Amino acid sequence: MYNNKKIYAVIVAAGKGRRIGFDKMLYKIDGVPVVEKSVQAFENNKLIDDIILVAGDNIDDIKEIAQKYKKVICVVKGGSERAESVANGLKEIKTSGLVAVHDGARPFVSDEIITNTIINADKTKAAIPCVPVKDTIKMGNNNVVKTSLKRDKLFITQTPQVFCVDTYKKLLENNEDFTITDDAQLFENAGFKVAICEGSYDNYKITTKEDIRKENKMRIGHGYDVHRLVEDRKLILGGVEIEYEKGLLGHSDADVLTHAIMDALLGALALGDIGKHFPDTEEQYKGADSLFLLSCVNKLIKEKGATIENIDSTIICQKPKLAGFIQTMRENIAKVLEIDVDKVSVKATTEEKLGFTGSGDGIAVHSVCLINI
Repeated sequence: MYNNKKIYAVIVAAGKGRRIGFDKMLYKIDGVPVVEKSVQAFENNKLIDDIILVAGDNIDDIKEIAQKYKKVICVVKGGSERAESVANGLKEIKTSGLVAVHDGARPFVSDEIITNTIINADKTKAAIPCVPVKDTIKMGNNNVVKTSLKRDKLFITQTPQVFCVDTYKKLLENNEDFTITDDAQLFENAGFKVAICEGSYDNYKITTKEDIRKENKMRIGHGYDVHRLVEDRKLILGGVEIEYEKGLLGHSDADVLTHAIMDALLGALALGDIGKHFPDTEEQYKGADSLFLLSCVNKLIKEKGATIENIDSTIICQKPKLAGFIQTMRENIAKVLEIDVDKVSVKATTEEKLGFTGSGDGIAVHSVCLINI
């Protein structure tokens, strides 16, 4: 219960897939049907109490999926239009509270979006997640532009759309228009204020075959770097200056940990290595701060539309002891890459005085990363 209110989710999975040519609800992403990914998101959200699934001709398959999840209380048959399907789902709600109506074809909805929209609807009776329109929108007629709309006031509507159950049911009693394309229109037409919450471009709806091509693909990268330990140089690892009798030799600040991470990230996207992007023949990179170079790599990652899932690095070093500096290294790297620190792992080990690291001649680092693209 949230603030003594019961929170329901109505997940609509009754679409016929006319534009995509097959039942997109049952299309598998990473081995899991699209609609099941949506169910998982609401099953795992702490604010959701009960889930109602609305199915079409796929009802037998949807019922089979429903059996796996404790919060699913029923599966009902949808109507010929989306609004009618939602109405059929609402009939199964017997108490007051809030209802989150979600398109089953939005399998990438985040827990944060679900929670934030519920919290806002609790205050306003109606809330929807949206993202700003990126492109210029034209209004036209007969293939001729009539006007351009100001995109700073335009938003793309997403789901879940969350509403007060009692108010929604009253509006449905007087509604004869089942052609509305989203639930918020009922509230708008009745004069209610609908709160806009922050959505995500990742929370897109699978409608056409092109949308399926947007599925996240995982790419693995590996980086390895080594630098010699010499006198009269600073020892910098992960942006942390460590007091020691020797430092690492290199054209830049020779931050071997950051270099290995950069190579892993570049490798995952097949963008070459740090020597290609920051050659040691260029004067501008002499003594360069490797965290700044890492920020440049981060820009390349963003330009590719990729996101970092996690990084795991191992520093191979006999001396000095690094345990007390590891957390700061992780925080520095995470800050530059604009990711959570729990996505950055840094470990340190020795080679029992074997090899060039064991003799104290140098420090080596292995780094691996996983990237979504």
